[in-house]
Amino acid sequence: MPSPTLQHARSPSMKPTSLGRAVLIACVVIAAASLATVVIALPQGAPTSRDPGAPVVPWWVVLLPAVVGIALAAVLPPRAPVQPPVVENRSRHAAATWSLLALAVAFPLVSGVFGLGGNEGYVLAKLLLLIAVPAVIVGVLRGVRLERVRGAWRWWAAAVVVLIWTVLSQVAPWNPASDLSGFDPTTLIVSATATAITAGLGEELFYRRWLQTRLEASLGVWAGIALASLMFALMHLGSHSTGEPLLDVARVVVAQGSFGLFVGVLWWKYRNLTAIVVAHVIANGWPVAVELLS
Repeated sequence: MPSPTLQHARSPSMKPTSLGRAVLIACVVIAAASLATVVIALPQGAPTSRDPGAPVVPWWVVLLPAVVGIALAAVLPPRAPVQPPVVENRSRHAAATWSLLALAVAFPLVSGVFGLGGNEGYVLAKLLLLIAVPAVIVGVLRGVRLERVRGAWRWWAAAVVVLIWTVLSQVAPWNPASDLSGFDPTTLIVSATATAITAGLGEELFYRRWLQTRLEASLGVWAGIALASLMFALMHLGSHSTGEPLLDVARVVVAQGSFGLFVGVLWWKYRNLTAIVVAHVIANGWPVAVELLS
């Protein structure tokens, strides 16, 4: 009898489909074109947030933590068992996947059409389209389950990767400091808490736990990760728009898309929701924590 790991590695859900290959190629082309665009149009870098006091960050500073984090996750630990998504009901799986993709496309469109930006309407739209409605869809349709493998490596390896990523993305001296001194502590705490819930937890549930898992089962691992990361990047158009559509797309694909790719690889490798939520909360909340502690 072949080992469970070998069976999983040969599972159809782990192999790229013809559609998956096309999707992966399209995502790579979009990412390469976006990187070329921002390097040419914004050679000095750009703010990765619309928050007042957000510093201009060089592109190598944006990309380095994600690249190192992905490389570490790929090899740590060596010969880690595969944890593939398994389709239990094809029709329910297909219905859930298309519904989640439709919501992923709808959110930036709704944000742009109604000019929600980063206001209360943006938060409400996110709660509805990316958390409440998807939770009902997934709860009713299901259609796919994860073949999880027990082991302490899913925690210690993920913790090491997130720790090193944090050092590179937040602590290292090449990261410029944000100036949040104009905000009172109560505002910072309330804003950070709301962001941790809607972005740190809500976005990771939607884009990784629900959407990426199903895309992996439908398209193959790397196509699933790439498409979920692209959808995650485009979601930020509503809150990062500057009025230049093509440049805005390129910016979010490079900045938010690279982070999405990093946590997407973490989710595929470790299937540890806590680890990716912690990484997301750190990405959004580190400047706030530094300001409050100082």
